[in-house]
Amino acid sequence: MLFQLGVTWLYRHTFLPLSFKPLPTFLAGSLAVIVSSALVVGWLLNSFCREAAGSGIPQLKAAFWKDFGFIPWRVAWVKFVAAILSIGGGSSLGREGPSVQLAGTVGSNLAGWLGEPKQSRRLGAAAGAAAGLAAAFNTPLAAVTFVLEEIVQDLNSRLLGGVLLASVLGAFVVHAVIGKQPAFVLAPAEASRWLVYQRVPIVAGLAALTGILFQRLTLRLRGMCGKSLLTRIPAWFRPAVGALLTWALGVTVFHCTGRLGVFGLGYDDLSAGLTNRLDWQVAGVLLFTKLAATILCYGFGGCGGIFSPTLFLEACAGCW
Repeated sequence: MLFQLGVTWLYRHTFLPLSFKPLPTFLAGSLAVIVSSALVVGWLLNSFCREAAGSGIPQLKAAFWKDFGFIPWRVAWVKFVAAILSIGGGSSLGREGPSVQLAGTVGSNLAGWLGEPKQSRRLGAAAGAAAGLAAAFNTPLAAVTFVLEEIVQDLNSRLLGGVLLASVLGAFVVHAVIGKQPAFVLAPAEASRWLVYQRVPIVAGLAALTGILFQRLTLRLRGMCGKSLLTRIPAWFRPAVGALLTWALGVTVFHCTGRLGVFGLGYDDLSAGLTNRLDWQVAGVLLFTKLAATILCYGFGGCGGIFSPTLFLEACAGCW
């Protein structure tokens, strides 16, 4: 929950107020914010903990199975700071993966502080991940199924009870501290015409193709960073390269449409699309630019996940 609030606070105190300034001020200010935050992120990841890069879910899964759930404490603090700077600082990345890795690391270390040996931390890591995901998105049931399917990989696991309890408690903490805050608020549903149902397969196919394209291009870029001329770029500087290219895309879209969706989570523009306040032409522009920005930020080793950008992309595909 603190991670979520940190991302929101940083973004709303940098990009949002800058968007109301004259264009030259916005260009200079946004460039300074996104590049400086990415440089600090690259320094943190390469100086203290490379395991905190990316979304963090593959790293958590590896620790769960290979190290019995033991995760070093440095992963938590590096992920917390680096992901807030990366996402809140404007890089096109998501907060679901960092929430899972961050909370799972805290759960693993809490288990150790309470006397559990390194060989018995799987429940702590899984329960922490479920509580963190439930708190981040206010979705306890989704957190349970995600952890059991993606991390534990067994829906009948004996860890089910602890994961379920932790997920519900995580949602209760959010309700107690900041109240009911759904990620998205939709307008009342109305009866749909048969033409809408005819178009659903087309929208689903376009969204699926977008997801496949995103996955393949991201993996290709990450592979190029390890094998091609891109290896000449220092590892600590690569997040800044992705951030700089994202800035170029984002300011172009902002100048043409007035939309900030390329930067950060993009939830304001996503909400606009879900409530029919986003023109299909603008949705098409955001679809391609957000796709490119997320590929660049993730492929160049930024600190953040891909679930939130994927939501954004598929929603724009549907609006388009």
